[in-house]
Amino acid sequence: MKSPRIIGFNDAPPLVHLTLSSSNVKTGPIPVSTTAWTSCPDSCPLKEKGCYAKGGPLGMHTNKVTAADRGILWETFLEKIAALPVGQVWRHNQAGDLPGDNERVSPRLLESLATANIGRRGFTYTHKPVLDEQTGPVENNRRAIAAANRKGFVINLSANGLSHADKLAALDIGPVVTILPAGIEENTETPDGRKVVVCPAQKRDGVTCSTCRLCSRGDRSVIVGFIPHGASKKHVGKLAGVNS
Repeated sequence: MKSPRIIGFNDAPPLVHLTLSSSNVKTGPIPVSTTAWTSCPDSCPLKEKGCYAKGGPLGMHTNKVTAADRGILWETFLEKIAALPVGQVWRHNQAGDLPGDNERVSPRLLESLATANIGRRGFTYTHKPVLDEQTGPVENNRRAIAAANRKGFVINLSANGLSHADKLAALDIGPVVTILPAGIEENTETPDGRKVVVCPAQKRDGVTCSTCRLCSRGDRSVIVGFIPHGASKKHVGKLAGVNS
């Protein structure tokens, strides 16, 4: 029986797709999930151009999840996460953002995921607005993200450049990652002196999320930097330069 179509996270429990052993060469063979595009905030500057997940097989896969042609109900997803082996590293959202339509994080849904993850090492990334200079439910989002991180579900705040990374790190609600300006491909520092480590999987052969696990460490002090790549790397590198 085909699953019912889901309008959005705030209207009904969402559909999520879970792959228990990813074939993605970047993540390695760990569980990965995919969430509908409706979870992605309009404020993300990569949403329309520069998002790595938009193209190729992953983009087509996420389109099917968004259309509710593929995936499982949220409650079933939580059961599968809670059934993962203790200590299992897994990535939430190879595409998509935190539960909640557009700019908003749903505290109820995110808390339920953080609870299901207890004993596991789930991690993810978010572009949901959390800074006072942004519009949208920033205070709601900060509280929900901070609570999930305290519970052990690691949410990395995604920065659009080095100075933006400083602003996110100053919130002290979760670890930070950032895209790097064009021409920076080695470890560096932010304008405020925070250490930035280039994603090890981009620097050394044979390293994946499965073996590195840096982004799954909520207590780390370093910011993880990602070298722009793919068809939109010039656009992404320029964006990071503006925000650095």
